[in-house]
Amino acid sequence: MDFADTRYNRQELMPQIGPEGQKKLAEAHVVSIGAGGVKSSLLYYLVAAGVGRIRIIDFDRVELSNLNRQILYTRADIGRNKALAAADRLRRLNDEIDIEAVDSRVDEGNIAELTGGFDVIVEGGDSLAARLLVNDHCLRSRTPMVHASAQYNYGYVLTLPPGRTACFQCAFPDLPRGHGGSVPVLGVATGIAGCLGAAEVIKIITGAGRPIVNGYLTCSAFQGAFQFVPAARRPGCAACGEAAQPD
Repeated sequence: MDFADTRYNRQELMPQIGPEGQKKLAEAHVVSIGAGGVKSSLLYYLVAAGVGRIRIIDFDRVELSNLNRQILYTRADIGRNKALAAADRLRRLNDEIDIEAVDSRVDEGNIAELTGGFDVIVEGGDSLAARLLVNDHCLRSRTPMVHASAQYNYGYVLTLPPGRTACFQCAFPDLPRGHGGSVPVLGVATGIAGCLGAAEVIKIITGAGRPIVNGYLTCSAFQGAFQFVPAARRPGCAACGEAAQPD
């Protein structure tokens, strides 16, 4: 086969990736907690990029209201488990990838088992409690975490290399603890955040570029603007600071 016709040719032509970077992607193991709006585009581009093994964990079912932003699903998937439906769609995109679907809710009792052995954990849960759970686990297990989320017309992305930079709780110390139900969101905002999140995962795996650390990147679909919001590691942070209790 002509090299120009291979699946990853255009990606390997990038000097920051090359054949060595592509090999790193092929050998990488990534777990995504959730397969909703932001994760749909994020997972799509990780699979297209050739990440070798991906586990998708989600207990939720596809609903009609998901279809404005969750691009892995169609009306025919309504009622199906999202992890299973996403895995089916992604295998059709790239049958060279090992894709595993897990129909489960992630909690304190199973997070270590479900995410153990993976190189990167992708997070962006629907509740603050879920996000803090993953943040704490990544700090304890020393596993890099990529957070990608969206609300209204904004997307938010950050990377956590455990123990070296501000954690999620440092970056968002004042988020309300309650869950306010359905959050308004523009579909394209989830797509932007998902693509940026996929780029963060690729950067971690290949070493290309600079991850978004010690703060978060926010993007506004309506304003066409990006802003980096810095966040220093806080000594008093309950998750990673001096007050944090060792596991």
